[in-house]
Amino acid sequence: MRRAFHCALVLLLACAAAAPLPAYALSQDEEIRVSRQFRREARRRLTFIEDPEVELYTDRIGRRILEAIGNTRYPYRFFVIEDSSMNAFAVPGGSIFLHSGLIQRVETSDELASVVAHEIVHVNARHFATLSSNTDATMLIGMLGVFLAPVLGPAALAGPAVAMTRQLEFSRQMEEQADNLGVGYLARAGYDPDAAVDFMKRMYRERLLNPVGRPSYLLTHPLTQKRIANVTASIRALGLTRPRFRENDDIERVKLLIELRKEPDVVVERLRKAQERRPEAARAAHSLGIAYAATGRWVRARDMLERAARLKSARPNLDRDLGRVYIHTEEFPKAHAAFQRMLEREPEDPVTHLYRGHLFEKESRFRQAARSYLRVRQLAPFWPEAARRLGYAYRKLNQPGKAHYYLAQSYLLRDETGKAVDSLERAAQQYEEDSPRWQVIKDEIAAIRAGG
Repeated sequence: MRRAFHCALVLLLACAAAAPLPAYALSQDEEIRVSRQFRREARRRLTFIEDPEVELYTDRIGRRILEAIGNTRYPYRFFVIEDSSMNAFAVPGGSIFLHSGLIQRVETSDELASVVAHEIVHVNARHFATLSSNTDATMLIGMLGVFLAPVLGPAALAGPAVAMTRQLEFSRQMEEQADNLGVGYLARAGYDPDAAVDFMKRMYRERLLNPVGRPSYLLTHPLTQKRIANVTASIRALGLTRPRFRENDDIERVKLLIELRKEPDVVVERLRKAQERRPEAARAAHSLGIAYAATGRWVRARDMLERAARLKSARPNLDRDLGRVYIHTEEFPKAHAAFQRMLEREPEDPVTHLYRGHLFEKESRFRQAARSYLRVRQLAPFWPEAARRLGYAYRKLNQPGKAHYYLAQSYLLRDETGKAVDSLERAAQQYEEDSPRWQVIKDEIAAIRAGG
């Protein structure tokens, strides 16, 4: 099947690259449809990182920038793909993908935010809609080739993918607009605008040192010294400055969680040796505790996290980590106390509310679990896991209408529209026909079917 897919994709890309492409502007609805179609295909071919902290970390960066913009055209979604290449990719209609390799190689969250802001500008300014393409399907095929070729790996894809990349390359004016607006949005969102320059300089140096194996990101975003100088001048002309107050940066924690997915035993051993070298360092103990938890060694994780708490109780997210570990060691009162301390400091942390919901489920307190998951839904409405857990909680409460409804929302957020419609139909069966709830569900089903 994979070989057949490779052959089909090569043929389609070759045809699309060779054919003369008249100017064609996608409508906004077509862009949204392309975005949804791309996500469906990408989920079949790529590995999405579904760690709650990694997912919500990137979503938080994206939402913060969108809030700074204040007026967006599309239902934006942010995803992390498990792939070591340094790449990021936006799809018309609001889907933005970050490779794990990019996250591993940025130095700060501000640098990652600069990439996200740049991609958001491309989408929101409708740059994709002005690119040459026969149809939205041709554009979808081209993007799939550019995006999937480094992941799937066959050499045969390289030529057609590069050819299509030239069709998808943004113009100098588009890149300048994305650069200039992007740094403005960064500053407005409370990020460091100079981080954009830092990231671009490092990318440029990497291209000079390794011109053959240049980062995938540069294929669709060509980088020159002039661009870097223009961004620097724009920051100065706009009077943009670094934030006066710096918050805790979760980038190292997120990098660790991604690394643990790839080589868990190697990472645990490295952190164990580091902790032995610095037994009085709270950070070393905390990192090792996170690694033990990621590999299911819950008692060791508890002992190391408690050690970190004794050394420095104010470590960021330490109470959340302790609470999660206490669930698995079945020390439920301690888990409640740890989550309470965490929420007193960060009452709007969706990950803590998620884990607290898990704790309530363990105690068979499903009504409280549902409240926790509803809070997660409020804080992270585009995250499918919260809707899924909420559906299961309502199933335990013997409320099948709500259970099927929220499971449908989870499927919808994962672009599994067939399953979403099936669950909504089951939900509708639990209500009286023509009741307000029944009508809402039927309207949702009609909207899904109309959207394709």
